[in-house]
Amino acid sequence: MKLIFYLRKTLSVLAVFFVLAIGHIQLCFGQSLIQKAKKSFDSLNNEYHSRRLSDEEYLDGADKLRDHYLLTKGANFTTEQLTELLSLYKKIGWSNKKYDGVRKNYYLAFLNNAAMFEQNGAYMYYADKIAQEYKKNGEQDPFIVISAKSQIYMEQGLHNKVIALYVQQKTYVKTLPQLLRKNKIDVPTGIDALTFLSAGVVESYIKTNDTLAVYETSELIYEIGKEIRKRSQDNKQYMLYNEFFMLVTQHFVALFEKDTIKVKNILDGFTELKITYKDIETGIIDQNLLPWKIDYFLASKNIDSASVYIKKIENWHSFTKNQKAELYQYKAKLQEIKGDITESNNLLYLALLEEQKVKEKLKIEMDNLLYAFTEAENTRIDLEQSEAVKERRTRWLVVISVSAAFIIFSIYLLMLYRNKKAKAQIEDLNNAADMQIIAMEETKYQAVREEQQRLGQDLHDGLSSSIAAVRYQLETLIMDTQDTELKDKLSKLRNETITAYEAARNKSHEWFNEGDEQQQLSFEKQIRILTDKALPDNIYQKNIHIDNNSLSGVSTDTRIALLRIIQESITNIIKHAKAKNVDILLYEEEEELILNIIDDGVGFEDKIHNKKSMLGVQSIKRRVQYMNGVTEIKTSVKGTVIRIAIPAAK
Repeated sequence: MKLIFYLRKTLSVLAVFFVLAIGHIQLCFGQSLIQKAKKSFDSLNNEYHSRRLSDEEYLDGADKLRDHYLLTKGANFTTEQLTELLSLYKKIGWSNKKYDGVRKNYYLAFLNNAAMFEQNGAYMYYADKIAQEYKKNGEQDPFIVISAKSQIYMEQGLHNKVIALYVQQKTYVKTLPQLLRKNKIDVPTGIDALTFLSAGVVESYIKTNDTLAVYETSELIYEIGKEIRKRSQDNKQYMLYNEFFMLVTQHFVALFEKDTIKVKNILDGFTELKITYKDIETGIIDQNLLPWKIDYFLASKNIDSASVYIKKIENWHSFTKNQKAELYQYKAKLQEIKGDITESNNLLYLALLEEQKVKEKLKIEMDNLLYAFTEAENTRIDLEQSEAVKERRTRWLVVISVSAAFIIFSIYLLMLYRNKKAKAQIEDLNNAADMQIIAMEETKYQAVREEQQRLGQDLHDGLSSSIAAVRYQLETLIMDTQDTELKDKLSKLRNETITAYEAARNKSHEWFNEGDEQQQLSFEKQIRILTDKALPDNIYQKNIHIDNNSLSGVSTDTRIALLRIIQESITNIIKHAKAKNVDILLYEEEEELILNIIDDGVGFEDKIHNKKSMLGVQSIKRRVQYMNGVTEIKTSVKGTVIRIAIPAAK
């Protein structure tokens, strides 16, 4: 005997399991029934695809069709046939998390189908799949796998193992009445427990003649059933299964007590139960009631009634070839009651032959299971070997990754080296510019003094602007570039500085020969040229005010020094200040020439004690000190103010 599991969806699309005993039945049917089932599912699928059915309506309809053909009509599908029939059902069930009950229902159909075929391995496999679906949702049904195991043990006469399964869950099972009363568990879990207890545990205790355990377990079943009855008044399906298992328990106990009157009354109770719930599926009652009535009429030697029911079960399409042995046993017992011992022995011999066929089938199934186990074991070994290969590959990937990281780090160091080298080159260009300024000053006293001063200033301003542009481009590359084209960009930058140098040198020669044709740029314009290249308008707001009158009489040395100071200050702003606004003011005040350079950057209070970071400031102070001036620097997180005061020209 194997348990058949029924599944129904509630209005909230939550699925529940009903574990139902089907007695000594295994079902089969002709090819025409399979075709009818296929047509029915095709029609339902067309309704859904034409959008006349919602997901929930389709799933409910599919549940009814499946139970009708699989359980009521006794359809025996192959795995391929059932998979095809439930393909759309599976697609919908796996499309949304709210249909988790549908996924259990899907595997339940295969479990029941395996029960029909007496395929114990597949039966256990699908029971385990259902249990896994429970675990995925953080739920637990302790009876689905246990009930499947218990039925296999029952078929093999291993009643002690059934009892051992129960003992493992006994503490939990005894709390079920209270849990049901407090709504801590749902009704389907209670019905699952009734199935396991009535169809497995009670019968096992009866077979082992443990009278006390029979009555204790029966009493527990009645308590669970009582609580289920209270909570299931509005659900006929729940009520049917609950009352059915209550009667099953009473039937087993009456047989144990050998109370034939009680047995007859209970069998009548099954008939009344079928009438009471005639508007819903009651195939589970018919499937159990026929064998039980035959047993009763044979035991009471009611030949006519026994003959009628044996004929019914013989003509019943759901009685499969595997039950022929039982049918022959019924007929043999009937002939024995009639007094025809010869015919009885012949029928018993046929029953024995059928039993041998069943055993041979079980042997083949065991061989198949052993083959499957061996195949699974080989697959496991292959997987382990594959994992070993994957692990080796992973190690190589790690080695390659580390090597790649080392190479990237090396490239980064190379880039830093090249940047450092580029800085050195720019420093060399600055030195070259200084040399140009010196050369310019050496010729300033030749020819016309004033013209020569303007030429020197023009040469310095143009050269300084080019160098400032070079510096700004370099800093931009350092901050922004991760590109392999860095070398090309630096080369362009170097070419630009060389061009500036050559331009300055050519210009100096041109001015030397054609000095009278050049025009002097104002000091303010020179500063603007410098700042426009170094401080672009799209990034900085600049305010430059130079009082040219204050520069009248100021020597070329002083002008050049002021330009160098402004240039150094701008460089510091670009590199460190992160400023947005820059002010440069130059004016005369109380016989002093005042230069203010102001920015709204982050300041450099934290770098005051870092001599390397303060080289630019020290350079400014030295230049001012050389001109007998005073340098005042105020810095904070809100910005920096550099105030320089030098004696005005007299």
